[in-house]
Amino acid sequence: MKTISAAMFSLLASAFLITGVSFGQPRVNVVKSPRTVTLDDLAFISGHSRGELDGGIADEEWSRPIGDTMMGMYCYVKDGRVRMYEMMAIEQTPNGPVLRLKHYNAGLQAWEEKTKVWDFPLVRFSPRDAVFETTDKSIRIGYRMAGSGILEATLEEADKKPEVFEYKHSIE
Repeated sequence: MKTISAAMFSLLASAFLITGVSFGQPRVNVVKSPRTVTLDDLAFISGHSRGELDGGIADEEWSRPIGDTMMGMYCYVKDGRVRMYEMMAIEQTPNGPVLRLKHYNAGLQAWEEKTKVWDFPLVRFSPRDAVFETTDKSIRIGYRMAGSGILEATLEEADKKPEVFEYKHSIE
């Protein structure tokens, strides 16, 4: 049986940290720390995305970066009726990008209190993968380019099975 030296172990451990590999976790190539990611790095989510969800249609649109923001909107329609809207923004902050969102019913009746906004600072990034997480770590939202014309959005909530939504994605 071969053994590795302490120096080789240190080198391998460093490589795992640099590439974002850890046991039990999916591999993510970390190109930048979230603190140094710019909105231009996140432009891969810009455009129109549409997919099926629970017998309805999920429709999401993101603007290209402009100034210190990207604007997003989401609409879920089932049985020909709006079930939910989300208004979203990814804002550049000194600590890196932060996804902010609010939910609305049809008629734009807000779910949250007037001043309540959900904040999700960016916690992980690679050129085709961005993960945002609440500061209490109870909810994660991830975007990943899964292939040509396919954008995946993942919602992870504490003590629940992750939900992966697959969208047909167009930069138009």
